Amino acid sequence: MPEPVMWDEAIDPKMIVPSGDALTEWQMATLWAMFVAIPPHWKLDFPINLLHSRWLDMIEAQSAGNSDYRGEYANAASVYDAMVKALGENEAIELLYGKTIVTKPEDAKTRLGHAKYFVVNDFIRCFVATGGFRGFVPKARNYTGFMGGSRFREWAPVRTGVHK
Repeated sequence: MPEPVMWDEAIDPKMIVPSGDALTEWQMATLWAMFVAIPPHWKLDFPINLLHSRWLDMIEAQSAGNSDYRGEYANAASVYDAMVKALGENEAIELLYGKTIVTKPEDAKTRLGHAKYFVVNDFIRCFVATGGFRGFVPKARNYTGFMGGSRFREWAPVRTGVHK
């Protein structure tokens, strides 16, 4: 029987307690590589580097206060690195953003589950909140407010559910 992979290791679904140390340069670079993979995964042409400062603000905010995510960030960086080494970057990204679904904290029972729930899902939310998915909607005006068009229906609203 093959040895279980690191990212499938079972862990408690509670948030990983950070060591108290700041994230290393390697961890930050690895986390950024995970974030940068969002547009190519969804086949978006988006200048992701424009979001770097907002992404850093999110990391800083999530690393302060009562819910310190540094333990989760360290875990996610290790999980992503191990997956890239074992599977290659494309398959690692597909596993993180496509194949793994964790929507409740009690379902985060593996290292990969933690990376998905506590980190990757937040990265996607950050990307959405900063307008990253506006490329899905042609002529998306006022996208970050999730509104489009005008009150006179010159343009279709962004969130109609109708795809043309």
